[in-house]
Amino acid sequence: MAREEYSVETRAQIVALVMIAKMKPQDVAILLNIPRVSVYQIVQRAKEHGYDPTVNPRIEHEHVANNTRSGRPKVVTEAIEASIIASITKDRAGREKSAEYLAYEAVETRAQIVALVMIAKMKPQDVAILLNIPRVSVYQIVQRAKEHGYDPTVNPRIEHEHVANNTRSGRPKVVTEAIEASIIASITKDRAGREKSAEYLAYEAGISESSVLRLLKLNSFNKCKPTVKPGLTDKMKQARLAFALEHQHWTLEDFKNIIWTDETSVVLGHWRGSNSVWRRSFECYDSTVIRRRFKKACEFMFWGCFSYDAKGPYHIYQKENTAAKKKAEKELQIINRDREQAAREEWELNNTFSRLQLRPRRGRKPNFKFTTKNGKLEILVPKLLPFAQECKRSRPGTIVMEDNAPAHAHFHQKEIYSFHDVQRLPWPGNSPDLNAIEPTWFWLKKRTTLQGAPGDRKTAVEAWEKAWERLPQHHIQAWVERIPFHIQEIIRLEGGNEYPEGRPQGDVRSRCRRKGVLSFRAYLEDEWEDLE
Repeated sequence: MAREEYSVETRAQIVALVMIAKMKPQDVAILLNIPRVSVYQIVQRAKEHGYDPTVNPRIEHEHVANNTRSGRPKVVTEAIEASIIASITKDRAGREKSAEYLAYEAVETRAQIVALVMIAKMKPQDVAILLNIPRVSVYQIVQRAKEHGYDPTVNPRIEHEHVANNTRSGRPKVVTEAIEASIIASITKDRAGREKSAEYLAYEAGISESSVLRLLKLNSFNKCKPTVKPGLTDKMKQARLAFALEHQHWTLEDFKNIIWTDETSVVLGHWRGSNSVWRRSFECYDSTVIRRRFKKACEFMFWGCFSYDAKGPYHIYQKENTAAKKKAEKELQIINRDREQAAREEWELNNTFSRLQLRPRRGRKPNFKFTTKNGKLEILVPKLLPFAQECKRSRPGTIVMEDNAPAHAHFHQKEIYSFHDVQRLPWPGNSPDLNAIEPTWFWLKKRTTLQGAPGDRKTAVEAWEKAWERLPQHHIQAWVERIPFHIQEIIRLEGGNEYPEGRPQGDVRSRCRRKGVLSFRAYLEDEWEDLE
């Protein structure tokens, strides 16, 4: 068997010299610096593959191609193939369970011509008659080999570049450098340019749409989903920058003292993350492929909290009937009536001296405002504060981070924190990148819609409770560890959020590619089948 590193050009050259030029195999072996046994094997294989110069002297690819190797035993049997197809087409879950072509261009004939003319010293016209090729083509192939550096006196072995086709110039280029620069400038100018279609860009530049698409591909442009970030006003940026500057020297140990809290809305029938299905071209309307879309409405609110060391309690807000609402409003009125007078007196004391200035000051006159929201006392007293007291045993410096929602700014809620000796961390508004619990919601929504978005409240509640219990602590720790990096980026951007969130070293997760073992992104169906 010939050694695999011999190219088809070399094998065609050997066959031409031995079987047409009638050179001895040992002479060819010496000429090309190839073992004699390899020359014999290449010639023998050409004969076995049907090459007979007396019938057709032209060497085809199959005459000098490598023999088909058996390789290892086939793993994918017909039974396995049938089971995979059945698993895909079984139901909607099967459709979501997670090509290569090789091209070859023959150059055997050109290598044969070069070998016969430049080594066997046959006349080009004789080679043309022998192979039934125009004589001018023989001259051109030999001349091209010389131009590409082939010299049998230096190295008689024919390489691919000696007989390869010349690069063709094609028609004159329409897209000049000036047009290319103008298209890229039009795209990168502003957000409107980023959303222009290829048809519109082609109209602006006066070229075809396919030319625009080809140009964009060469410059690594892809049509992608836009990056979504919260909108920030100048006041919000200033608050974010002030928070970042105040905590820029905090270490990871300092952030481990924080209890992160937040809440999110759960929408029935709503998917999170990208979902693909396996289907054939004619199955686009198969019942297992179609995904139903329903009118979206918030079904319930989910609240949770955790720290670096422990996962805290969660709470699902229940629907209030009329009697419960009236009872809550009555209790709230009592709290607000008792607390509003004290809050007003405190405000008057703090603003007395600023209001006594003789010279008038610009701006609106300060007015007393009192928040009348309920302060979410159903979470604070029975769930959050006990968890905070438990965390203080191991970390005495435990503090609670809450957003600036009106309910969290209620005076009565502040008094409860003070009464239980639990400190709060002021949080700049509209800054999910500064709250480590924000990535939790995407993780939970992805897991709870893994086998389909829940269609009723009971199933959704069970799925969220189960997903919260299964939330790994190492994920929580990773989300906390990226906060110091976010703070440095906010300082660099002067309060902006135009940066990729996450730890600077990236993910350290290990990929699993072993047969019979699932990677971390794959999930078994039986984990969620009890929710169906």
